[in-house]
Amino acid sequence: MYFKPMIPVTKLLAAMITMSLLPATISCKEEKTQPQDLADLKGSISISGAFALYPLAVQWTNEFGELHPEVKIDISAGGAGKGMTDVLNGMVDFAMLSRDLHDEEREKGAIDYIVGRDAVLPMVNASNPLIGKILAKGITNEDAYKIWVSGEYKTWGQFLGTGDNIPIKVYTRSDACGAAQTFAAWFNSQQDDLGGTAVYGDPGIAKAVNEDPYGIGFNNVAYAFDSQTSRPVEGLLILPVDSDKDGVISEDERFYDNKDQLVRAVEVDKYPSPPARSLYLISKGVPTDSAKVAFLQYVLREGQRFNEPSGYVQASQEAKARSFRLLDSATGQGTLRKNSTSGIVSLFIGLAALLFFLLIVPSFMKTLTARRVYRQKLSSIVMFILTIASVILVLAMLGGLLAKSLPILKENSLWELLTSTEWKPSARKFGFAPFIMGTIAVTICSILISLPLSLLTAIYLTEYSHKAVRKVVYPALDILAALPSVIYGVWGIIMLIPMFGYSLLTGSLVLSVMVLPIMISLFVEIFATVSTDLRDASTSLGATKWQTTRKVVIRKSLPGIFAATVLALSKCAGETIAVMMVCGSLAQIPTSVSSPFYTLPALIGNNYGEMASIPLYESAIMFAALILMVIVLIFNILSRVILYRIQKNSQ
Repeated sequence: MYFKPMIPVTKLLAAMITMSLLPATISCKEEKTQPQDLADLKGSISISGAFALYPLAVQWTNEFGELHPEVKIDISAGGAGKGMTDVLNGMVDFAMLSRDLHDEEREKGAIDYIVGRDAVLPMVNASNPLIGKILAKGITNEDAYKIWVSGEYKTWGQFLGTGDNIPIKVYTRSDACGAAQTFAAWFNSQQDDLGGTAVYGDPGIAKAVNEDPYGIGFNNVAYAFDSQTSRPVEGLLILPVDSDKDGVISEDERFYDNKDQLVRAVEVDKYPSPPARSLYLISKGVPTDSAKVAFLQYVLREGQRFNEPSGYVQASQEAKARSFRLLDSATGQGTLRKNSTSGIVSLFIGLAALLFFLLIVPSFMKTLTARRVYRQKLSSIVMFILTIASVILVLAMLGGLLAKSLPILKENSLWELLTSTEWKPSARKFGFAPFIMGTIAVTICSILISLPLSLLTAIYLTEYSHKAVRKVVYPALDILAALPSVIYGVWGIIMLIPMFGYSLLTGSLVLSVMVLPIMISLFVEIFATVSTDLRDASTSLGATKWQTTRKVVIRKSLPGIFAATVLALSKCAGETIAVMMVCGSLAQIPTSVSSPFYTLPALIGNNYGEMASIPLYESAIMFAALILMVIVLIFNILSRVILYRIQKNSQ
């Protein structure tokens, strides 16, 4: 009988499964080694967080890496909030932070080490026609409140007390960050109180103000001054702070000509705090790894010499003494851990070994019938598992997001969350209506632009164009379809924002151009499935080329056209980075195509970092992801219903 040889194979299979999973289990454990001499350090250090500290931290990591080449260092900037989330979740060893710790973060084990000081500076465009008067007057914290929060100052004439009607174009940060929080604290506000067009990151806000003659924003020292000349970045000027509030910038308040002057002013407290602030490296608990302890010691000692040349103030002796007291208990007690990814790699190797074993099992069987039956059963089981897994994955995602959303749903009614327009996480107010409407608006507008263009282009390529044209266009479409979405976002910043600003129209154009090559390629494939015999039959009955295309090709392709359009709708609704770069991130329902807007994916991308430190923030962001997933599912369910009716009517 063919099944007898399967008995030892089954036992061998069980053994193989156990052996394949064993390496992964073992490698997930921490491996401890004896303390190492600092001259022979080995290990890895990972850092993420604030843009403000990033330029200085890069210099630290570069020199530390040269001193200890066996220590691998990874560093990235993504905002203070992202750094905090990463370090509290154990994804990195240190977070770069440009604000004070929240109580919730301390309760979760966050420990701060002051590594320097810098300042957040208000900036204006150097081409402003009133620039002389603006610089002579300066800005107070009351002025800043009326510009960024209350909106009382809408023109530069109101700011200056003159009759000039030149509008003030206000810019702020879209991502949760220390710079915005510190700047808002200067006039007793929170980041989510700040109004104006919101853009991502220090480079983003600097570029936005630089390109707008009437713009005003704020930025960190490292991004306000040119690193080569130590002068303000070309096209930007720092708006002096009127500390004594006498309406005139005195000689004692002028220290913005170069970076060195400002650093000295921050050091001797001539520049107010806030918006001057301390900068931190954050760890979750006191580090015991010898490489990480050595890195902190280096930053607080030798690394401080990089601070002032880079536009930062050194940490005070008191701050360094406090940090060293924390580290003294850890020195010499370090244990280096293996990279946690090794366990995952081992798991995949084990699964690959298991798959290989399953494929070679038939070679142990004596009869052809046994091998054929085995392969048939194996293929059926694998396909069934994959089918069920795809359904389980969707349900698991919905269930996980729903579970994470329960805290905010317990404090707020579903109707209130979906219809409220007020978004102030620090005040525990979460209104998702602007984000839902922004997502739907930009999705519909982009499809209205891209659908007729892609449909007509596909008709031309399949029905009218010469073969030589198709040979050129088809590869170009493939290249455009494969481009990362961030490239389309950069294109929107360079080409569209100067013309249309941060607006619904800009976002719609970026999305429509992004999905255009995908839709054209799909339509071309759909039209190619229409039988040539149908075209020939229509032509033989006297129909023109256009009549054949309209009455035969398009009508026969309607189900495919509709399915491709729904696919494009889903992609537009879920696009993050390209829209985030051009939308303006203003939490309001767009009233026209020229209005800034905010989408659910952009909300998640901009604010994910802060969810570890603000109550209910994590639940709110998870609820946003749940809403987005439900919107996409609704699109797909409706498309299935409509597609079924189209097919039924055509039959």
